[in-house]
Amino acid sequence: MKTKIMITLAAAFALSAFAAENVAPGETDNLGKIGMPNYPTAPAEYRRPEGYKPYLYKLNLEQISAAYSAETVARGDAVYGKVREINENGKWKATGKSIDKHKCPEWFKDAKFGIFIDWGLWSIASWAPKRDKGAMYPDWYEYRMYTEYTTPKSAYTAFRPYHIKNWGADFQRDHFIPLFKAERFDADKLVEVFKDCGAKYVVPFCKHHSGFCIWPSSFTLRDVSDMGPRRDIAGELVKACRKSDLKFGFYFSLREWEYPILDADGKIKKLEWDGKVEDYTPDMEYKASGKIAVKDYVRQYLIPEAVEFIDNYSPDLIWYDGEWRYRALHSGSYDISAYFYNVNEGKKEVAVNDRYGDGEPDEITGKFTKKKRVWLRTVRGDYYTNEYGDTAERLDPKKYHPWEACRGISQSFGNNWQDNASNVITSKEFIAMFADMVAHGGNLLLIVNLDGQGEIPEIQKKRLLDIGKWLKKNGEAIYATRLLAPFATKDVAYTRSKDARSGYAIVKNPSEEVLLELAIPAGAKVSDLASGIGLSWKYKNAADPKAGAMVKLPENLAKSPLPVALKLDLK
Repeated sequence: MKTKIMITLAAAFALSAFAAENVAPGETDNLGKIGMPNYPTAPAEYRRPEGYKPYLYKLNLEQISAAYSAETVARGDAVYGKVREINENGKWKATGKSIDKHKCPEWFKDAKFGIFIDWGLWSIASWAPKRDKGAMYPDWYEYRMYTEYTTPKSAYTAFRPYHIKNWGADFQRDHFIPLFKAERFDADKLVEVFKDCGAKYVVPFCKHHSGFCIWPSSFTLRDVSDMGPRRDIAGELVKACRKSDLKFGFYFSLREWEYPILDADGKIKKLEWDGKVEDYTPDMEYKASGKIAVKDYVRQYLIPEAVEFIDNYSPDLIWYDGEWRYRALHSGSYDISAYFYNVNEGKKEVAVNDRYGDGEPDEITGKFTKKKRVWLRTVRGDYYTNEYGDTAERLDPKKYHPWEACRGISQSFGNNWQDNASNVITSKEFIAMFADMVAHGGNLLLIVNLDGQGEIPEIQKKRLLDIGKWLKKNGEAIYATRLLAPFATKDVAYTRSKDARSGYAIVKNPSEEVLLELAIPAGAKVSDLASGIGLSWKYKNAADPKAGAMVKLPENLAKSPLPVALKLDLK
């Protein structure tokens, strides 16, 4: 029987376009040519260890609640009170109207390239059904390991047969936690690779939808201090990033698949992913182990936990997720963002993405004409996000707003042991894609999927280092650039320097002669950016300089296996 409990987040929410509980925004129902997965046998590293006997945390939810709930509720209320006071007295208020006035920092617009570390409990299994195109989501394994095949449309979420084959029917979600040991995780070595590949900021999954935190959170026992590796993973990454002068981002899911809630009588109930509150069920013990029951999910847990991270680690940006079924007004995101802005005001420039939740009718009316949406993505935020094209229709360089695409070197969000050269983007494809994003005003947050114990798979590492070599020679055409029409064509992506004195043309498919579809001043120098060597050029139509220019490339550039960046005088 469902219990009606009024808590902040469940008080008022509306279903968005993504009504199915187990669909991530970047996914489609179409498996393509591959069809139903064949449920393969995983390599030994990604299946149940021989003789392994699953076990859970030493305390069950009732014992945890008896020992920790009262103190956590009181401390959560105190933190929430502090947040309200700071926001009421500070420049930034916990309202959409106030947050809309905050501007994206210059460093973010200049950075262009970040790394998204998709790593967590799901990486122990490292699997999702293969598809010929589109995104795959191994990082939803913990949720979908209970999903059976029922209809053709559920094929891409039907993980249960695979799980039974490789882990056993008795192996539950939280049995992965003791196996998450981070034995090969080395923050310094990881950040060295990220630095070498040309990235300017790093955003690890600090808390994904299962609620497992990669920092020692005082608002849960479901973290790396009380469980798993027994070390501060986030702290190690923050330290390494600061040493390498990389910005650090806080990825934080606003919702969790299950959370224990106390009713008026102090009994544990279950707050579901869809916002409904139901009676306690025994499966919570192996799906939500370590979580401390509170009365109000948002005020006593979510906001205080985010504030704790902000206070202890001082991130440079917040990357919200898990928001697409809930109204922003009741999600806690405004409180967290306003606090983040206020405590950093006058100290450093910070940024927050656009994943606040669903908007109010007056906020979204007329915003989405091609696809029916109710969310605030591409409506509110210092920068907008685009996940495998889910907001592409709203990203118009002629109406510029900073934005960022998140996608992987492969198709996978989260490590997938099946990834290989056939579905990992080539260096040429990557550079061309990246150049097009930058030419349209965007950043790229590239997903790097660590394996179960925290190491970059070699195929991803090689691609990152290839990218870095190209950027060391041609980065001037990428970093700190701004828009230059016609932005991007089939063959060329265009950018310009901030002072508008120099333009850049990234030729995606080099040939002996290249057409640049923009006006170059008479007598201007056009050169190969990497070498500085001047190139010969002429107007396509001498009577009409605006028709563009034809540039001759020497043989070594014309036959380059990677895109070629040209520099040209604009003034």
